[in-house]
Amino acid sequence: MQNVTTRTFDGSKANLVDRRLFFARLGAVGGGAVVAASAPRLLIAAEPPKSVGQKDNAAARQSRKTSGTTAKTGGRGKVQQVSAEIKEYKDSRTGARVRRLTGDGSSNVHPYFTSWAFVGDGADNAIFVSNRSGAYQWYLLEIPAARLVQLTAGESLSPNMGCVARNGRLFYFAGPALHSVKVDTLEDRELYRVPTGFRPALPTCTADGRYVAFAYCQETVLSTETGRIYSTMHERYYQHPNSVIMRIDAESGAAVAAWGEPTWISHVLIHPTQPNLILFCHEGGGTCVKQRMWIVDINDNQMRQAAPLYPQKPGESCVHEYFTQQGDVGFQYSLDREKGREEYNAYIRPDGTWLRQYLFTGPRPGHIQSNSDNTLVVGDRAHLGPDDKEGGQFIGLMTHVNGRVQVRRLAWHGTSWLTQASHGHPSFSPDDRWVIYNSDAGKADNVYMADVGSV
Repeated sequence: MQNVTTRTFDGSKANLVDRRLFFARLGAVGGGAVVAASAPRLLIAAEPPKSVGQKDNAAARQSRKTSGTTAKTGGRGKVQQVSAEIKEYKDSRTGARVRRLTGDGSSNVHPYFTSWAFVGDGADNAIFVSNRSGAYQWYLLEIPAARLVQLTAGESLSPNMGCVARNGRLFYFAGPALHSVKVDTLEDRELYRVPTGFRPALPTCTADGRYVAFAYCQETVLSTETGRIYSTMHERYYQHPNSVIMRIDAESGAAVAAWGEPTWISHVLIHPTQPNLILFCHEGGGTCVKQRMWIVDINDNQMRQAAPLYPQKPGESCVHEYFTQQGDVGFQYSLDREKGREEYNAYIRPDGTWLRQYLFTGPRPGHIQSNSDNTLVVGDRAHLGPDDKEGGQFIGLMTHVNGRVQVRRLAWHGTSWLTQASHGHPSFSPDDRWVIYNSDAGKADNVYMADVGSV
C-alpha cells in the first residue's frame, strides 16, 4: 500500500456517539428492544417457534435436542478496544478520505455487496466477519468509539455466509444452521437447518429483516480443485446438483420451499419489499450457463414457475445482479458484436420490463451497487477508457449520462483478486456518504471505507 498519513481513532474523543442513543435510534427504525446499559445484554433465546400451520424443521428440532436452543456463548458479547487498527488517511492517488477499519493481521470481510454492511441510518456501525479469534465470527464495529463487539460464537462460520438488515438483525450460517442475531441484545436463535447431504449458499433478507432466502445445493465430490478461485465451477455445473431455494420467516420460523431443480442455483436475492419475489441465478460460469437470471413468485394463489428475468440470446451475458432500493434489478450486461464486446450497466424490472442500459468506454467492474436513489453507482474497478491498464486497482464511482457510463476513481484498493475474501464487493452506507470495500493490499483481508464526498 502507498505511504499515507494516518490518524488513530481514540475511544476518548469527545464526539463519540453514545451507545444507548445508537440503540434507541436503531429501535426507532425497527430494531429489537433497546438496552438500558452501555454494553449489550447477553440473552438466552427461547426455543424457536414452530412454523405456522406445519411442524418445525425436523433437522433443527433434532439439533435442539442434542445441543440446546442457542448458539454457543463463548466469546459472544466480548468487547475490544481497537483504536490501533482504525486508521484514516488521504489516498495519494485520488485525494479521497479513506478509513481502514481493520488491521490486526487476521482476515476481515464485510458482507457481500448485495447486503447492507451497516446497521442504523448512517455509517458509524459496521458489521463484518473476522477470524481474529482463531475462527471466523461476526462482529459489530462501533467506529467512532473504536469499539468491537463479538456477535457470534458458533462453529463453521465463513465469509459471505451472512446478511444484514438495517434494523439491527444479522442472519448467518454456522455450518448447516441458519441463525438470527439481534445486535442490540445479542439474542441468537437458530431458525432453520439445511438437510443432510446439502450445503447452504449466501443468505439474503428483506429490507425489514422479516424474511430470509437462500439456496441449498447437493454436496458432490469434485476432482478439479486446484486451490485457485473458480477452479471447480465447470465440473460442478455439469454434475447438475439438486438445488432448493428456501424462504424463512424470521419471526414465526415458517419455512417455505420456493423453487427447486437439478441445476446449480446460487446468488439468491429476495425482493427488498415484496417477499414473494425471489431472484436467483443458474451458476457455472459464462461459458457454460446459457440463461443466468431467473425469478420466481411464490404467491400461493398461482402456479409456481420460475421464469427467465431477461431471456438471454447468443452472444449476451449477464452477471452479478442485485436489487436496487427501488426494487428494480441492476446487473452487468455484455454483448458480443463483430467489432468486439460491449459492456453495460443495465436495469430491468422484476416483471421483465427492460428499463435502460449504459455503455462503458472501457472494461466494466466486477461488481456494482447503487446508492439509495440509483443516481450513483459504485464498482470494484474504475477503467477510464479502453487502454486504461490500472483501472482494476481502484474503487470507481459511476454516473449515467446519455446512455453511457461516466467513471471516476474514488480510492485505490490494490487487491490481488485471488480469493473471494479479497474481492472489493463495494456497497454504500445507508446515508450514501461512504463506500465500504475489502482489499488484501496489506497482505491480509481488511475492510475499508472511502468518503464519497471527498473526491
